[in-house]
Amino acid sequence: MWLVVMFDLPTTTKADKRHYRHFRDLLLDEGFAMLQYSIYARHLATRERAAAKTARIAANIPFRGEIRVLKVTEAQFSRMEVFSNYRRKDPESEPPQLELW
Repeated sequence: MWLVVMFDLPTTTKADKRHYRHFRDLLLDEGFAMLQYSIYARHLATRERAAAKTARIAANIPFRGEIRVLKVTEAQFSRMEVFSNYRRKDPESEPPQLELW
């Protein structure tokens, strides 16, 4: 399952910019990768982990702005059409599963 976080946060004051950086840094620290400006995604193995990650994000939402969290299956994510510089690109692939012996 993929967790996609989309956000629109104000950056008009120094405090706004600090809150923006803090939220973005949180996403990066939590293992999210930037798909586009203000759109980050992370692959998670289970719905329970996605729910826990969503709760962590919800606990750190800045006072102003809007944040959306979208849960997408691997099949749905793989059907995404990506265009870069007028050329079609493949969407990000699922990371390999860690094997423990």
